[in-house]
Amino acid sequence: MTQRPWRATAASIAAISLVGMVFVVVAPWFASTDTYGFHDWDVATSFRYLVKVSLLEHGEWPSWNAYACGGYPSWGYYEGATNLVSPWLPAYLLLPLPWAIRIEAAGMGLLGAFGAYAIGSCFTKSHGARLLVAALWAVNGRWGLQIASGHTWHLAYAYLPWCAFFFERARRPNARLHYSFALGGCFALMVYAGGIYPLPHAVLALGLYALFVAAADKQARPLRVLLVSGIIGVGLSAPKLLPMLDVFASDPRIIESRERLDIGAFITLLTHPEQPFHARPAPVRPYGWHEWGMYISAWGVALLAYALLFVRGKREIALRLTGLLFLLLGFGAFHSMAPWSLLHEHVPVFKSQHVPSRFLYPAVLLLAVVAASGIGRWVDRRRRRWPWLDAVLAAAVSLLAIDIAQVAQQPMRQSMWMVAPDIPPGRSFHFEREPPFQYVRRDWAGPMLLSMMANTGVLNCYGVPRQGWQPAALAHDDPAYRGVIWLDGPGRVEQISWTPNHIRVRVHDSEPGTLLIYNMNHRAGWAADRGQVRAHQGLVAVPIQGDGELTFRYRPPGFGTGVGLFALTLVAVGFVWRRKREEEV
Repeated sequence: MTQRPWRATAASIAAISLVGMVFVVVAPWFASTDTYGFHDWDVATSFRYLVKVSLLEHGEWPSWNAYACGGYPSWGYYEGATNLVSPWLPAYLLLPLPWAIRIEAAGMGLLGAFGAYAIGSCFTKSHGARLLVAALWAVNGRWGLQIASGHTWHLAYAYLPWCAFFFERARRPNARLHYSFALGGCFALMVYAGGIYPLPHAVLALGLYALFVAAADKQARPLRVLLVSGIIGVGLSAPKLLPMLDVFASDPRIIESRERLDIGAFITLLTHPEQPFHARPAPVRPYGWHEWGMYISAWGVALLAYALLFVRGKREIALRLTGLLFLLLGFGAFHSMAPWSLLHEHVPVFKSQHVPSRFLYPAVLLLAVVAASGIGRWVDRRRRRWPWLDAVLAAAVSLLAIDIAQVAQQPMRQSMWMVAPDIPPGRSFHFEREPPFQYVRRDWAGPMLLSMMANTGVLNCYGVPRQGWQPAALAHDDPAYRGVIWLDGPGRVEQISWTPNHIRVRVHDSEPGTLLIYNMNHRAGWAADRGQVRAHQGLVAVPIQGDGELTFRYRPPGFGTGVGLFALTLVAVGFVWRRKREEEV
């Protein structure tokens, strides 16, 4: 048999394995498709459900989460509305919610797997070696534990290998602009996906790699490419990024991080074959095992060691140095001068992060690419003599992929068991202090999704940052409660319409200057079509000028400017693209 059929065989094995390993990990979720996830899945699903309700029932942008803690920004919160600018939005709009969350998780797993295969293609022609990158990284034990726990921001890591792929293409001499645009688009998608860890990790990894490659090649092109793509990413993500920065300014997420990892626990988390959600095969603390485990098998560890010790080449050395730094960051604050201690203390964006073991996930990707490059060279040198070698390698790697996927499946089997009760329809919006509905079998946190389905806000909520503030809104059974909206003086108020973003009322028999008060936390962005909105005891209020209709409406601060920057970015990219095409002609 000639080389071409064997290459087709290797490519087929790789393609089947990419899909198969993701299927193995997510298969338990499709055994029953009417249940919801435990741990953090309830609140993550509630953020997605709000998008569906806002678009389909109210015909409005999901700007404000009226249900969380007396009201909190939705679009400006990094985990809010992450399924809106997403390839999985149609699933949320057209399918039942339990189906949609399963499709999103499986889809992002596939996106990450094919992305890992793609970045491998920049370093080797071997299909088996490319498959190795996906097998070790895409849906390994860390992916299974994090997705099982409802850490949906982790899904944004699926864009990381695509960022690396487009960067590799864009930094080539005479590369077309669309690679830089695609890289900027990946950065923007990470913002829209709420990638509070994946995005800074991607920028740091590509920044270091670009710096090392630029130094090795003695040229600044890699740094220019990254800068241009970063600017494009900022412009494309501006409608979400600017409101997020506004929320961060008022609610800074500053987290202490003194976690550390020792060598024994490090080896255990990579190689121990029993890693269900509630396991603790190594004495790590704090947090559960889902923040530490990352099974890639003993073979996987050996391959990464091979990458660190033996693979040569300018690009490979640059990747190895970057991967090694991420590996050291993953060991946490083991010393006052440890990489993580310095990064967390001196770089503002990383002050918002903790659990540095999360650096190990991108470290595996970087080092797996190096390993694939070295193995691919070995295969290429022997391809003419043994044309079947790559197909055999792909088959062997597929077995490794299934082994890793089966361990990653363990926590997934334990996570999607929550059964929702019947929710009575037609409830008018109001706040309650505690969640009024519970799953058939309760979990550790009060349900936010069920309350949202019941059109009920919860003051003692879970899922949004509450450092330094308490809800000002009043529960309906509070002695001071006077309704959803009221006048602080003579007159009466009639509610005409309500959505999460707005309330429209009609005022009767009032006196000018009387405060109209809405039982909703005040934040910058609330406005009225008559009068200047201000805070009154933490609530949304406006002095009225007389009887008539009035509307309170929330718009995310910075959203309009962000849309303008988004449009300007598209125009600028289109102009440059057109000029390039004209020059080529």
